[in-house]
Amino acid sequence: MIPLLHNSSVTGVKVCGLRCEEHVDIAVGAGADAIGFMFVEKSPRCLQRRDAEQLLLQLPEEVLGVAVVQNYKDLSDFSDWNGWLQLCGEEDEETVASAPCPVIRALKWDEKEVIRWNNCPNIEALLIDGSTGGLGESFDVSTLANMIPTLTKPVIIAGGLSAKNVAEVITQAKPAAVDASSGIESTLGNKDPQLLCDFINAVKSV
Repeated sequence: MIPLLHNSSVTGVKVCGLRCEEHVDIAVGAGADAIGFMFVEKSPRCLQRRDAEQLLLQLPEEVLGVAVVQNYKDLSDFSDWNGWLQLCGEEDEETVASAPCPVIRALKWDEKEVIRWNNCPNIEALLIDGSTGGLGESFDVSTLANMIPTLTKPVIIAGGLSAKNVAEVITQAKPAAVDASSGIESTLGNKDPQLLCDFINAVKSV
């Protein structure tokens, strides 16, 4: 299982928005713990379910495949998904409870919302971002850093992370994991193999 569920001194690495075999292989080889596949239609990183299923076959058992959805009509469509779900829309607790897979709840940084979702029994982890997701907007993690030891859910920090700044965020907040998407791209929606490796290596070296 990915480190974000362990009481471990090692910070887990999730990378999101991968769309091709080459980049999945590079991420796995570099040591990614989880890979997010984007099913949000308006996203430049969106891919078809059948393509994501093919990419899932490349993942070794220890690397988690995460289906990223936003206000998806019927989560039961993912009853045969061999991985987890990341909900990044306006889903309420009832919707979360209906999910057929373990859930990562993604939310824009807000102290009250963090407390709300930390109290939800149907989620496995909180992904806290500087935006509603995928926009590369960072946030001041100082308040969150003070909250993390009091939370019962593992915390994944996202938003504007890259090889250049991720070590500082890890050192300050000590999250269970970190997540990058725009920070490992050469242009919007297009992953850069070198930036991908650099990010994972930067996390592993902290």
